[in-house]
Amino acid sequence: MKAAFVKSPFKFEIREVELPPLKPNDVLLKIKASGICGTDLHTARTEAKDWQTFGHEIVGIVEEIGSCVENVKVGQSVLVESGSFCGTCEDCRNGRVDLCHDRAPNVFIRAEKENLTMGFAEKVIIDKQNAVPFEGVPFEEASLVEPMGVALDLTYTVDPRLNDDVLVVGLGPIGLMAVQIVKAMGARRIFVANHSRSKIRIDVAKSFGVEDVILVDKTPISSYKFPKGGVDRALVTAPPYVIPEVLDVMNFGGVVGFIGIDYGEGRFIKFDANKFHFNKLQLRASHAVPALYFPRCVDMIKSGAVNVKPLITDTFKLEDIGEMMVRAENEKDKVIKAVMLD
Repeated sequence: MKAAFVKSPFKFEIREVELPPLKPNDVLLKIKASGICGTDLHTARTEAKDWQTFGHEIVGIVEEIGSCVENVKVGQSVLVESGSFCGTCEDCRNGRVDLCHDRAPNVFIRAEKENLTMGFAEKVIIDKQNAVPFEGVPFEEASLVEPMGVALDLTYTVDPRLNDDVLVVGLGPIGLMAVQIVKAMGARRIFVANHSRSKIRIDVAKSFGVEDVILVDKTPISSYKFPKGGVDRALVTAPPYVIPEVLDVMNFGGVVGFIGIDYGEGRFIKFDANKFHFNKLQLRASHAVPALYFPRCVDMIKSGAVNVKPLITDTFKLEDIGEMMVRAENEKDKVIKAVMLD
């Protein structure tokens, strides 16, 4: 079978590989769709010191199962949890699977270390716990369930309330899905902030019914005139350097959640702790590992609460992964989500 390999900076190869025999808890998938994530771009940019497989937003059809697999059957369509919970640690036993540190073998760790491939390949072997059956959603749309779980985790972390004014910073796929989720949860007004060069992302956000778009290269977030003076909740899907400015526009008792990361000096921020304290603000980190909420995300696509179709700007074949990765890196003003289809 064929699999794509990456080595930084942005070198790609398609190789013939042979998968090992299945272990009792293994599931062999024929990959039907796999999305390019910002993590994949980071891997291609600097992380892949040696050749490695990559891709984790995976949808497939079960082709073979191990002797102890009972949760899925051959021929079923499944989503792949990019990282699952173990179910046996103290946090899991206490009902906080979202805090699990002793995760079961998952596609992130096991596939790379044991040469079981990753998402940009013809097939992948996963642990049975990572396989989530689904139906009624096209494969390319289902590939967005993994990042939608990230958007949902961020939204739950921020906990927007009915009639809140909400700010979403960053209009990548996660930000655009978060806009829709926040709206479904009853937000009164949703403001979004993004650079003006990303016209396609801005147009999609407007189609979702946002109150206004703050073009950060023309109007700093801190100088925007919000109807209530500020916002009640903010979801930051951009690098950490924007957080201090977002804190400046929070209403009394406001909550800011973030998932954006950076490296080097960019990972540090500085803000007025006294203002933060006296305004009773909260800053909460979202890190969606283990990957959760897949069935709920599928239901949201089916119900129309979240429309992922406008986010899929590009589809491609496995053999074109290198070209598409370069385009996704260099043409962020045109590419929102690129999905490999079988």
